[in-house]
Amino acid sequence: MLSQLKKNNSSKNYILLLLMLFTKLYSQQTNNQYGFEITPNISNQWWSQYNNYGQDLSKIYFSYNNGFKYRDVNLSVKFSASEDKIFVRDSFIQSKLFNNTYLKAGKYYRDFSSYLNNNLSSGSLLVSHNAQPMPKIGILSSYKFKETHSFDFNFGIAHGVFDESALYTTAPMLHEKFIYLNYFKNQNELSIGFVHEAMWGGSTEEYGDFPNSFKDFLKIFISADGPLVQGQPHANALGNHLGIWDFYYKRKINDKALKLYYQHFFEDTSGLRFANKSDGLWGIELSNFIKKTNILFEYLNTKNQNRKPPYVNENYYNHHEYREGWSYNGYSIGNPFINYIDNNPSKVFHIGVSNNELNQYRYKFLFSRKIDVSDSVKYHISLNKVVNDFVLGITINGEENTNNNIGIKLSYNL
Repeated sequence: MLSQLKKNNSSKNYILLLLMLFTKLYSQQTNNQYGFEITPNISNQWWSQYNNYGQDLSKIYFSYNNGFKYRDVNLSVKFSASEDKIFVRDSFIQSKLFNNTYLKAGKYYRDFSSYLNNNLSSGSLLVSHNAQPMPKIGILSSYKFKETHSFDFNFGIAHGVFDESALYTTAPMLHEKFIYLNYFKNQNELSIGFVHEAMWGGSTEEYGDFPNSFKDFLKIFISADGPLVQGQPHANALGNHLGIWDFYYKRKINDKALKLYYQHFFEDTSGLRFANKSDGLWGIELSNFIKKTNILFEYLNTKNQNRKPPYVNENYYNHHEYREGWSYNGYSIGNPFINYIDNNPSKVFHIGVSNNELNQYRYKFLFSRKIDVSDSVKYHISLNKVVNDFVLGITINGEENTNNNIGIKLSYNL
């Protein structure tokens, strides 16, 4: 196993070891966590395949997590090692430039939809924890109105790179930007956001090189049309575009909290104008309504993506030129219930439950099912106990009328 890791991931190994050493020597606030897991490799269990950071769960893997802050610099280092491969998870460095503005670089997920409980949710519609994080560099900032402290803006922009593959002879690029208007009053929070993602550039054997100049980037930035392709009735937007309108409300009631959210998905101007009706991710999260417990309910609807061709004629996460669609290294970047290869419109109901205090016992339950067709319940059960600095646990993933996938977990906090 070690020889295979050295052979296949030698440069990556050295970089990760240097980061581990750096965090130990120079961190002011640090929390190292080492993990070791044994999991049967049963590939037909839903929660064994998805929302696992793009990892292929093998029989044995080692994990390392560290986060620390040194002055105005934050560093996160997370990776997992299976039998023959290293998976770099969200590992990045974030440094303050000025005021409330930060530079962030590395492999990381998202800086929007911060309300979403990634531990319990079925997954963000744009960037979930289903795939590996993508290498990106971005700028994040916020602005508070001087006239009133009840409103503020937060916004950001990032540039990322996909990987080369059997399809992409040159890796496409990622453009990402978001802006949120936030309102705070007494025990209430309200937020309205707009997030735009785009794949552009790169090349394939079928289509050759896609436009990738700075002028083309400006078109990507505003979703302008590319050249008219022969046989098409009109020019389409250059690149592959998708995004969400993001709505969020939270109310605190003593030690309880109620959270409501809706991510409205779009891939063109029809979805942008809500012509795809209620498509998107609807969620409710209750904290401490049952003591020390988080309960999350989600409803995912993608049934209106192709309801009125050609005006509303979508196939979410798919694209006719970027054939791997909204995916990274073989996994959907967004919600795993939307298939980037052969999307079947559906309605999904999802429940997540966990304790919200890190006491001696920790648990998590996930239950999901398509509700518009005949489908089995997909479930995940995680039970853990803390003994000194060790965490001992067991996980069970399965579906109705199938065998369970049982795993054993051991981790150590240093």
